[in-house]
Amino acid sequence: MRFRYREYMGGPDPLAEPDPPPEEAVRAAEGLVGLIAGARSREDTPEGDVRGAVLAAAEEALSAYAEGDRDALGGLDADALRGVLGPAAHGPLERLDSADHGLTPRELRRLGEVALRDVENARRTAPGGRSGGDAPGGEPTGATVPHDGLDRTLDAVATLREAMLRRASQGGSGAAPLRAEDVRYAETEPAGAAAVCLLVDLSHSMVTRGLHEAAVRTALALHTLVRTRHPEDRVLLVGFGDHAREMSPADLVEHDWRRVPGTNLQHGLRLARRHLRRHRGLLPMVLVVTDGEPTAHLGEDGDARFSWPPAPRTVEVTAAELDCVLGEGAGVTFFLLADDPRLRGFRELLERRRGVGVVDAGADALGPLVVDRYLRRRSGP
Repeated sequence: MRFRYREYMGGPDPLAEPDPPPEEAVRAAEGLVGLIAGARSREDTPEGDVRGAVLAAAEEALSAYAEGDRDALGGLDADALRGVLGPAAHGPLERLDSADHGLTPRELRRLGEVALRDVENARRTAPGGRSGGDAPGGEPTGATVPHDGLDRTLDAVATLREAMLRRASQGGSGAAPLRAEDVRYAETEPAGAAAVCLLVDLSHSMVTRGLHEAAVRTALALHTLVRTRHPEDRVLLVGFGDHAREMSPADLVEHDWRRVPGTNLQHGLRLARRHLRRHRGLLPMVLVVTDGEPTAHLGEDGDARFSWPPAPRTVEVTAAELDCVLGEGAGVTFFLLADDPRLRGFRELLERRRGVGVVDAGADALGPLVVDRYLRRRSGP
């Protein structure tokens, strides 16, 4: 249920003021409260009885939830309640989980805004880091603009001219020699639109290494950046485990990172290639976040073939799919989150291919590195 999403984000809680519970979820909660009341009226549950304690705690959580406290579900032990109420509770609990499982659009936007803000702060404070503003694009237009939050080149001549004109209009020597509003920057042509695909490794090793939270935040930050500042771009999120699938930001936040074997990069690259083909004419860009070499691929029947250590066939078809993506003219960047011997071998395979970049990344640096690569790539070589 939704209360568990917070553990992915860390830091200040962007959901401190959650939206009210959905009506369908409230009805399900009220139905469960009725079942609990009926069960308690039929049973003699003395103080300290385990069944009575389960029913009392569940009734308290569900009643608070039905009255508008969406966080109250954090106190509901659904498995324990099923054990006490039996089959009668299964339907209402499933309806409650289904109705309240996802974030609302407004909450999801808030999570994305927080993730992007954190990434931009990290970019500003990193040694040699750049401003969190966007790279504005290509050739100078010859015009100048005031500060607009983007990474632009200061135009000293235009700035001096603005200051002199302002001082003249204000009576000359008594006016301040330079003010912030005088500063002017060189305007540039906007960069061309891009087709961007971010591939995120969903393998369980991402959890055991503590990397999944950084991957989720990075995806939210990139998606928010594109949506709010480069809406002309077309971005696709792909998660790859034993199979790959296109995912929305909500899908990625809700992913429960089950122990499913396989890192099917081949399938992920195939979905990325399909995205690039849908948007021919846009700048093609593929970003891959992973902590391991590929260990699965699709067979001719469409089922996943898993092997550890990786079978030669897995490496072969993954490399072939990568070559197809490169054949679409895409720049492909791998962000490698581990440094084990087998991954080094895969890295050597990647580095032999023209158009592929490889970046070593840790959890803290992942977001800034991905966003920086996206901005630099879309603004030109």
